[in-house]
Amino acid sequence: MKDCLVIIDMVNGFVNEGALADKRINKITPNIEKLIKGAMSNGTPIIVFKDTHAEDDEEFNTYPPHCIKGTNECELIPELKKYEKNFHIIEKNTTNGFKTETFQHLVKWIEFDRVIVTGCCTDICVRDFSLSYMNYIKNTGAKTQIIVPENAVETFDAPNHNATQYNKKALAEMKENGIFVVNDLENTRG
Repeated sequence: MKDCLVIIDMVNGFVNEGALADKRINKITPNIEKLIKGAMSNGTPIIVFKDTHAEDDEEFNTYPPHCIKGTNECELIPELKKYEKNFHIIEKNTTNGFKTETFQHLVKWIEFDRVIVTGCCTDICVRDFSLSYMNYIKNTGAKTQIIVPENAVETFDAPNHNATQYNKKALAEMKENGIFVVNDLENTRG
C-alpha cells in the first residue's frame, strides 16, 4: 500500500508567535509526531507544507501579515523541526497547498492509495487542500483515499471564530465530500 502523510502549516506563525498564532493548536503535535514516526519506520513519504509569504502578499488583504519568508514564523515548530530531514517541504503562499506547482507536479506522477492529512487550520488550509485533492480524485478516477484524523487537525480560537464549532463544521463538510474523517490514529491503519 502506497501511503503519504501530509502535514499542513505546523509552523511557528500559527502555533507559537505572530498575529495568527494560537497555542491551542499545539495539542495535536504529539499525534502528528506519532504519525511521523510511523511513516518514517514504514518508508512512507512525508510532505510538509509551510506557509511562506512575501511582505506584500495579496493574502494580507484578507489576513494580517504572517509567516513572511525569512522569519521564524514560517519555520516548523520545534517539536517537528527535529524530523525535518525526513520531509519533502513545500512552501506555499496560499491557503490551498494542493494548488502549488510542486504538489501539482507530484500528484500527476504518483497515485497514492491513502493520503493522511494533518495540521492546521482545519477549516481553512486542511479543508481547502483535502477538498481540492478529492475533486482531483473524482475528476481523474484515481483510487486514492483521503483520511483526516480528527485528533491530528486543529484550528484557532478568536472572536467570531469558535475553534470547536469551526472544526466540527469543516470535518462534516469534508466527510460529506467523500473524505474519511476518523477519530484517531488507530483508524488510519489499513
